Amino acid sequence: MRLLLSFLFLFLTIGVNAQDIITYRPKVVEFTSEYLSNYEAYEKPVGENNSISSIAKDNLLRVRLGVPLILKEKTLFGFQFKYYKQSYGVGTGQQGELFDFLNNNHLNNAGLNFLYQRNISKEKKFSLIILTELASDTWSINRFSSRYLAMGEYSKQLNESTIIGYGGVVNYALGLLNIYPTFSYKKQLSEKMLFEAILPSSINLRYHWKEGTHFIYQTELVNWRFNLTDALQNEAHLITLQRADVYFKLKVEQEIHDWLWMGVDVGYVHNLTYFTVNPGDRIKKAISEYDIKDSSYLRFSIFLVPPRKLWDSL
Repeated sequence: MRLLLSFLFLFLTIGVNAQDIITYRPKVVEFTSEYLSNYEAYEKPVGENNSISSIAKDNLLRVRLGVPLILKEKTLFGFQFKYYKQSYGVGTGQQGELFDFLNNNHLNNAGLNFLYQRNISKEKKFSLIILTELASDTWSINRFSSRYLAMGEYSKQLNESTIIGYGGVVNYALGLLNIYPTFSYKKQLSEKMLFEAILPSSINLRYHWKEGTHFIYQTELVNWRFNLTDALQNEAHLITLQRADVYFKLKVEQEIHDWLWMGVDVGYVHNLTYFTVNPGDRIKKAISEYDIKDSSYLRFSIFLVPPRKLWDSL
């Protein structure tokens, strides 16, 4: 955390000559495959009576399909269908009850995102995102397998090189309610370099080497929950699996043809928490906790963005 704050402070204090802030087209359709290298999971407290699991496969498939409904100079509205599939594979032998279950059951995340964006003036903008989704090993919808989120942000361009935004999130995820503020900061550092802090989610340093070639260094907090059904023999019918990691990534995005792009990410993953709880409980009431060893990260993606002529006209 100290490293992230120092990184943020460094770029807040860098000056830049007056110029237009770098913009980039949003990903409307995306197909992604992510891989973590082999790692081990130690059940806490680490000892001879607790399991040690060897994870040979931790893959994530992502599909996102966006549909714009309104594309006007001042108003943008659309929705996006998302489907994620998390797959685990363990080594040979006894791997512990939880990871034996994950080895035989995919985790599915499917839902709809709605985006509304309104340009209040040339310098001011309001954005609203509403999300509803299922996160579970089955397709059964209930209060402990569903997530509902609303996120709003008001942003303002302070000068030719700086944009700030304030907002908040209301997130009801698998029986647990969280409400917290958000803050975003964009600073043009040079003609080709842009610093972005999208807190509490990520910190990005973008370098647009050419119009069709982008390099991004990203530090990202990734936190997810899944409902599990009959996963642990001596526990409730439904439990919640939660994981939080910090990703350190180098991302390369390359234009293939105007609206068609490809991306490759490499990085390092540091786990913060990995635990199971009864639905609606937090980590203080964990059923089981795990020490997850760090791993390397690789991602391949193909994505579609709005055509350049259309985007420039908005």
